[in-house]
Amino acid sequence: MYSRIKAGSTRPVEGKMDVIVYSAIERHTMDSLGLFPFEAPPESAAVSGPVTAAYQANLVQKRPFRDLRVVPATVRSDAEALWYGRNAGCDLIMVPAVIYAMDGSGAMPTRLILRCRILDARTGMVLWDIQQEAVSEPGADIDLFWNTVSGQPAQRLSALADTLARQFSDFLVQPLEREKQGLGSPQ
Repeated sequence: MYSRIKAGSTRPVEGKMDVIVYSAIERHTMDSLGLFPFEAPPESAAVSGPVTAAYQANLVQKRPFRDLRVVPATVRSDAEALWYGRNAGCDLIMVPAVIYAMDGSGAMPTRLILRCRILDARTGMVLWDIQQEAVSEPGADIDLFWNTVSGQPAQRLSALADTLARQFSDFLVQPLEREKQGLGSPQ
């Protein structure tokens, strides 16, 4: 009897975004953004690195800002983040956090909840405050009377992080793409 673990999955990832505070990106395309590592609760500390890397890669690829600098500091308050951001020469700072992370390892649902805040380092004002959530459910098992076929496993946390990072960077650059096409901002 052979046992095989399914390493990959084609299960869908459902992501949603709640925009709490929104600013016009057109005013900030020439600003440099300082990205802090995702702060995570102790039980989810291992998630911080891969999620930060996913967001960094997507922001570098989409380029909503002139420059992206990683600020390798753990901050506990906005005042501390502003201090680090100003010392790093950043116009804006992104203070992200992992709210909840549960890797179902394929057999259970995988869930990731993140909050991303971008502050103006010059004024301390919150420009964007966005909460995102992604879920991947495992596929159902199929009972064939004599045999049971296992369903597809849920996606892993890294796939959820990639989905949310792509969603976040797309959200930032959509107004810029509409402007390039001459469509303007939606009313």
